[in-house]
Amino acid sequence: MKRAIPYAIASLLGTSSLVAQTTSSTPPIGFIRKDCPANSDTRISIPLERQAVFIGPLLSVADNVLTVQGSPAWTTNEFQQNPGTQDDAFYVLFLSGSHMGRAYDVTANGANTLTIELGPDDLDGVGAGDRIKLLPHWNLKTAFPEGSGVAASSNPFSRETELLVQDAQSAGINLASVKTFYYSDSWKDISDVNGDAGTEVIPPHRHLVVRNKEAATSAVFVGVVPSDTQAVPIRVPAGNGKQDNPVSLIRPVPVKLRDAGLDDDAVFKPSTLPVLRTDELLVYDDTEAAVNKSAKYTYYRWDGAWRRLDQDASYDAGDDIIFTPGSGVVIRKSGNGGVSEERIYWNHEDPTQ
Repeated sequence: MKRAIPYAIASLLGTSSLVAQTTSSTPPIGFIRKDCPANSDTRISIPLERQAVFIGPLLSVADNVLTVQGSPAWTTNEFQQNPGTQDDAFYVLFLSGSHMGRAYDVTANGANTLTIELGPDDLDGVGAGDRIKLLPHWNLKTAFPEGSGVAASSNPFSRETELLVQDAQSAGINLASVKTFYYSDSWKDISDVNGDAGTEVIPPHRHLVVRNKEAATSAVFVGVVPSDTQAVPIRVPAGNGKQDNPVSLIRPVPVKLRDAGLDDDAVFKPSTLPVLRTDELLVYDDTEAAVNKSAKYTYYRWDGAWRRLDQDASYDAGDDIIFTPGSGVVIRKSGNGGVSEERIYWNHEDPTQ
């Protein structure tokens, strides 16, 4: 039985021309507001999806090319981003099968085929009948249309609100931001103040940092309420090092730590002792007005339960609600002892089921 979702959600009647091939109605639409204090950094994510353009089963799989059942009659490369002509970039989300919950960028398409970027993954175990969803990514223009939710800057050298992109590629911990955006008459990248950065993609399960100066801001995200299993990619470093993963859940409801799906030892390793922590979960206080914040809470697993560093080791932190809609956390993974980095997946099922 589904629990009521404590957010404003409106069910809309009607169908999309492509979704109508496999579904009878559109999913519920909701909105989430995220407040960002003045003179502060706030970790922010988008807990909703954009409207899918196709949902359906696969006919076949060959290398990184998916052939879907039916005849969607797509135009060649209509899902390939081309700013000015096609501002959206697209990705495939697997809804069933061995890769359920995983998301991959679309790099090309044919009339009924989708070519995806696998990175270090492969499609072993994926086959005919597995269902997929094809969705447009959020980008700066769709997440913050015309600069909504941020303070506009009149001077590129004195920016009122900055969006800082967290480094998800480099090795190590306490990584610096890799890109900075701001809004004036359009979205700008500080490295190219004359260009238009509005089509910059915000990948699923990634969070940004909103850095405000004097003005507090509130971002409102409107989108589709996700109900599918999510598989969040996590980087595990080689050797005995540590790796920070800036991640988020695409969920419009609060999730307790014990319900987050991180109890799997293969995903989040338990610690041998409270003073010898293995994997850690870093949580930030979005209500605190400060720049370059350190984590307020550090969570770890020990002796069969979730613990919190600022509490006695006997404290059971499993009921702590740390995954709140629109927030972001850092999973600090310990090394695998091997010679190369690996990618694993943190699976999270729909909490409203």
